[in-house]
Amino acid sequence: MKNLIIRGITGSIFVAVVFAAVVLYQSYSVIFFVLFLFFALVGVLELLKISHQLSASPQVVLPLFLAASFFSAIQLYADSSYLSTILFLITLVVAVLTFVVELFRNRENPLLNIGVVMLSIFWIVVPFSLLGWMLQSGAHAIVLALFVIIWLNDTLAFCAGSLFGKHKLFERISPKKSWEGFITALILTVFSSIFFAYIPYFENTEINTPIQWAGFALVVVLFGTAGDLVESMFKRNCKVKDSGHILPGHGGVLDRFDSSLLAIPIAFVYWLICAL
Repeated sequence: MKNLIIRGITGSIFVAVVFAAVVLYQSYSVIFFVLFLFFALVGVLELLKISHQLSASPQVVLPLFLAASFFSAIQLYADSSYLSTILFLITLVVAVLTFVVELFRNRENPLLNIGVVMLSIFWIVVPFSLLGWMLQSGAHAIVLALFVIIWLNDTLAFCAGSLFGKHKLFERISPKKSWEGFITALILTVFSSIFFAYIPYFENTEINTPIQWAGFALVVVLFGTAGDLVESMFKRNCKVKDSGHILPGHGGVLDRFDSSLLAIPIAFVYWLICAL
């Protein structure tokens, strides 16, 4: 019971903070910048740390610098393209230095070490950066809808799976997930998303018809579920229960954003297609 209460409080605060960062972006973009830069850096650290279970020993300082410079370059583009260009150049130099430095570290598994670093950028930092790109372009409602769909689907899948889940969705990776929970949540979430088309805040966006919103929800749910399973696969491979402990009752940043990390890039592509 105590853990459930802690989980509920942490989850509520997390949702409120992310909600505020998105809704207030137009007036206070610094909130999103600081918050998601923090999430990106912590997420990278979590992945680097759990990779030690695979006998990897990745660098830490350069990957964090690489993550910060890449994320900042994307976020600052709208306000200062000159500064953004400088940061992109720095990102390229640091990326190359990561390979060069590995030559002199004399550690085992250099390929694995560099692979983990590059995975952390591609899997964690790029999706968070794409969120900022969407917000800069005025797609606040779509970003908010993305998170609402993910949270709604996760909640419905958990409830439905707990009530009548019998057939395992992907037992090798996540034995608690069921087909019943997945299908029920998918149907209800996609159906519920249709109503975004009739809510004033979500009107006048690139995604504006009931069918478009249903399609958006469909791809977010499918790739969000895949993202959840991928993070579970990584944790199972590293033999850890949680990616970290920064969020009481929820684990780490990767545990909280697992569904988002693959859903964001696909949602970004969907948004661009609808904007054509």
